[in-house]
Amino acid sequence: MAVTESEELKRGKETEDISILRWLYGFTGPHRVLMASALTLMILTAILELSVPYITKIAVDKYIYPAWGIARFKDTENDRQFEKSVRDKYPDLVIPMGANSYLIDMSGIGNADRNDLEKLGTVPEERYLVIDPARLDVGRRGRTAEIIEEKSALFKQAGGVYYISYTSLKELGRDDLLSLRSEDIREVITLSAVVFACLTGIFVLSSLFTYMLNYSGHRIMHRMRTEVFSHILSLPQTYFDRNPVGRLTTRVTSDVNAINEMYTSVAVQFIKDVLVVAGVFVIMFHINSELTLFVAVFTVVMVFFAGLFRMKLKTVYRDVRRSIAKLNAFVQESVRGIVLIKLYNREMENFEKFRETNKENFKANMDQLWVYATFRPFIEFMSVFTVAFILWYGGLGVLRLELTIGALLAYLYYVRMLFRPIMELAERYNIFQSAAAASENLYELVNVKPERREGARDGLLSGRLEFKNVWFSYNGKDWVLRDVSFTIEPGETVALVGLTGSGKTTIVNLILGFYEVERGQILFGGRDVRELSPEFLRANISAVFQDLFLYGKNISDQEDGEFSKAIQIDRIKPNGNTISSGEKQLVSLGQAFSKNAGFLILDEATSNIDARIERNIQRALRNEARDQTTLIIAHRLSNVRHADRIMVIHKGEVSETGTHEGLLERKGIYYNLYKLQNEIHRFSLLTD
Repeated sequence: MAVTESEELKRGKETEDISILRWLYGFTGPHRVLMASALTLMILTAILELSVPYITKIAVDKYIYPAWGIARFKDTENDRQFEKSVRDKYPDLVIPMGANSYLIDMSGIGNADRNDLEKLGTVPEERYLVIDPARLDVGRRGRTAEIIEEKSALFKQAGGVYYISYTSLKELGRDDLLSLRSEDIREVITLSAVVFACLTGIFVLSSLFTYMLNYSGHRIMHRMRTEVFSHILSLPQTYFDRNPVGRLTTRVTSDVNAINEMYTSVAVQFIKDVLVVAGVFVIMFHINSELTLFVAVFTVVMVFFAGLFRMKLKTVYRDVRRSIAKLNAFVQESVRGIVLIKLYNREMENFEKFRETNKENFKANMDQLWVYATFRPFIEFMSVFTVAFILWYGGLGVLRLELTIGALLAYLYYVRMLFRPIMELAERYNIFQSAAAASENLYELVNVKPERREGARDGLLSGRLEFKNVWFSYNGKDWVLRDVSFTIEPGETVALVGLTGSGKTTIVNLILGFYEVERGQILFGGRDVRELSPEFLRANISAVFQDLFLYGKNISDQEDGEFSKAIQIDRIKPNGNTISSGEKQLVSLGQAFSKNAGFLILDEATSNIDARIERNIQRALRNEARDQTTLIIAHRLSNVRHADRIMVIHKGEVSETGTHEGLLERKGIYYNLYKLQNEIHRFSLLTD
């Protein structure tokens, strides 16, 4: 059977999701024991949380509110069979009173039998406190006998025990009542202590697993951020040409934090919520199956609407993440280019662009808010409605003796426990969708093919550079370099000149291995640069560019002493922010010479330096670079006149080659460029 395109896309998406989950799971490796321990503590916490309402039910039904009732069976075949069944099944809970009547401890009777007793009308609503003198302590027997004797009109005897109706207890004095119910009070105190121990255990275990989850989450986040940033450093230059800095910043910061929230707030917590919900349904069904079915219907309705919410929020949250990345990228770009914005009075135009980008982010957040604000009140309404229904239906059940007061209280508590995970689903799913979108972004990033790392890393590279019929295009269509061929010998100083956009900087990028040639070959030291490791290649090259970025100065940073003194770098404190562009170039020159590489590239390296220091640099270069092969790129032709050879690049081709004097004699492109610059220089002197 043929597979449709939609099925292939779906299958591809499922495969990608599995790959993302496998990738995320890999980060948990060193912390799986800790996360398993946190999960175990969560399960114990869930058990304790489920125990508290049931213990409360036992305290109310068995000790606080008297549990004994009087069952009077009719003289019919069905009643006699049922009477025999009850006596045989609960011999310790049934006390004969004569004439087909019995005292029955209703707290120990099974739900089905209790319902049958109540439906047959054999057990009235009145409850009784039963006192068995044989089970009392020796010290209490005397006082109990005195109370029974003093209030003999309130007490009745049956089968060796005394019983008094719940409504008659108010006629006893406080001391007498406390004495009669001392055993019940002791049991209530014991159960209260158990509840307190459960609550203490919940607090301690919750604190422990919260710490474990957050600790492991932060460790996972630390490892993930390290690996993502390490991968970013390994990416080729073409990737950074296509992706703005702000987007990559969002990946390393916000997206990793979103995944951390999923680890700590959703992944393991979800398992606990599932256990709690399952446990609540089991216990509620045990207490009263009919009422539980109604609650299940309300739960299904809420789950259905939660599913609709999930599908809507998935789309909305992706828009939010996309708009945040776009906003971060724009702000990053604006801050970095603030000088140009101010210089050309582009504040309002830039602000209008920001307004549009911010408006897009605002709209995405409002869409998310609308979905969130609709879902949460609906779940809250359904929760309150279900509580009201239980009060009504369960209250009638208590009046009809189909449900105990303790069971009703436990039901109300369990319903709140049942709906709490569903109410938190909005926030949890919000976090999950954020993490899902972040995971897709990060997985896409880490699967970008890194820059080539293989290649030779040994041997010595001479300063000889050769371009052999090199063709190159950035987009695969428009050729920037066309059949470029030239050779630079070791120790030679060669200059590249030409109009803007002619391909000079592209040649430098190809030499440094930032891009690979489309056709042809580049040989460095007689070896193809594609056969060399990029690290090894760049270790043998020093380069200074026109556009510079300086990091803060490290203690390990050293500069070439003689060259630094010659161009007066030693007085500059490089922090990358408060020094001028010219000072940045001076610092970069010093760092380039301190590298002691065999090949030196200067791409407009003195464009921001004044003429006096520039002359010092040229003099220092002639003295220091005697053993280096030097490639100089400059627009100011006065900077290259002392080069051993000058190559003129025009429209991606080497159009002229020669010395300064020889090129002037040819009166070609170089001659015209030199003449034009001299005329501009003379004109500027006349107008000063």
